[in-house]
Amino acid sequence: MVTNPHGNPAPWTIVCDDSCPVVRFLARLVKSCDSRRTFTMIGKNDTDSQATELAVELDSSPWSLLLIDDELERRHGPDAIPFILKNLPSGRIAAVAYTLPGTMWITRKFYFMISRNRKRLAQINLQSQPVSAKPGVREAA
Repeated sequence: MVTNPHGNPAPWTIVCDDSCPVVRFLARLVKSCDSRRTFTMIGKNDTDSQATELAVELDSSPWSLLLIDDELERRHGPDAIPFILKNLPSGRIAAVAYTLPGTMWITRKFYFMISRNRKRLAQINLQSQPVSAKPGVREAA
């Protein structure tokens, strides 16, 4: 079972490729909206053994996102987005958009484009901050 930083089982774990600036930005956005601490965020660059195992699993997927629930069921890429939104405060409003015809198709196309190019996007030198870092805290250079 995946545990959060406090050692407690987390209902949802998000594993993402934090070397991609787009994915890193979206992960920080989710983390900042997660006031109930529903999610444990694990970046591909985290170094503990649990994160390393999950990073290997993420690498075997064409997507840059893996969502694991408390029963260890996995959802990859755009299939995970509605579950993430439903578990964020006021995210349920955005999750309703996924009931509109064609929304998931558009999301899949856009998400696959980002995932397919994440290695190129990782080359972009933006102010990088690991997903696991606390919001507002910068790492020493």
